[in-house]
Amino acid sequence: MDISYKYNPEDFKNTLGMSEDLITFYRLLEIYYKDRTEHSWFPLKKHWEDLFFTIKHREVEGFLNPVFAQEIRDYLEELAND
Repeated sequence: MDISYKYNPEDFKNTLGMSEDLITFYRLLEIYYKDRTEHSWFPLKKHWEDLFFTIKHREVEGFLNPVFAQEIRDYLEELAND
């Protein structure tokens, strides 16, 4: 990854699916930042939806505090819609 992000995937290694999903999201985000076309937007949007539900599932399961989970979602959505 070329950019430093607020939520490091390494910090979520022990939270099922989070680390891998964040890495993929950040990679797709960087591709989109370099090439703002539909071809780069749709994979990012699709993965953002998947990541949203991964975060929600970890929240419901008690692995993430609800306030913290919302902060993560808000941050990632802001990145995707920048």
